[in-house]
Amino acid sequence: MRTRRSLLRTAVAAGAGTLLAIAALPSPPDSTPIDRTVEGSETPPAVDDWTDEPITGETDTPMVRYQYRPIEDGADPNEFDAFVATAPINVVLVPDDEVDGDGLERVMAVLEDEGWLRDPEEYTRYAWDRQESTFVRQQATAAETYYGTSGRLHVRCWSFEGIVSMQAHEDTGARPEHGIASYDRGLEAIESIFDAAGWAVASDAIDLDNEQRDYDGLASVITEDA
Repeated sequence: MRTRRSLLRTAVAAGAGTLLAIAALPSPPDSTPIDRTVEGSETPPAVDDWTDEPITGETDTPMVRYQYRPIEDGADPNEFDAFVATAPINVVLVPDDEVDGDGLERVMAVLEDEGWLRDPEEYTRYAWDRQESTFVRQQATAAETYYGTSGRLHVRCWSFEGIVSMQAHEDTGARPEHGIASYDRGLEAIESIFDAAGWAVASDAIDLDNEQRDYDGLASVITEDA
């Protein structure tokens, strides 16, 4: 199986010009460089069984595959078909279950230490909770800036059954209308930030079968290394 690490190395070797063409956002002086070299680690046992075959359903694992929006106002959150997918989950984080406290909050603390802001200006999105059979509003969000006037890195997160599913992306400028500039650049930024914070970025990726735009459907796996 080709891993996310091998895919990225192949992309650099075969298409460096394409990668360099992606517009880079200015970052705060003390922020972690997005192009930081990240050494892949072993896949954590908690997700090892999910790296062999593509995951094609929202009820197959605690991870979610997409974030969703309601098709119309007042949609019933218990009706799966009342919502439509908008963006792919591209990072899976595994907090250490032997550490006291909320694993999702420890994930967000890494971003806060990086200087990101919690609960920025953003659209409301949902993810499917397979245990409760209902859509759940984003549980934690963060971005480099509150409004993202000139673009920003931005994430939404959900934590189900001890696994954190993250949708990471780079936004376009907020005016005239906010949009997505890159999913892959958001993923790479999260890998770099969490690697610098001492978390482990696995060599293997999880195939969530949710490729979209510049994202190949292979979600990065990041483990808390307590």
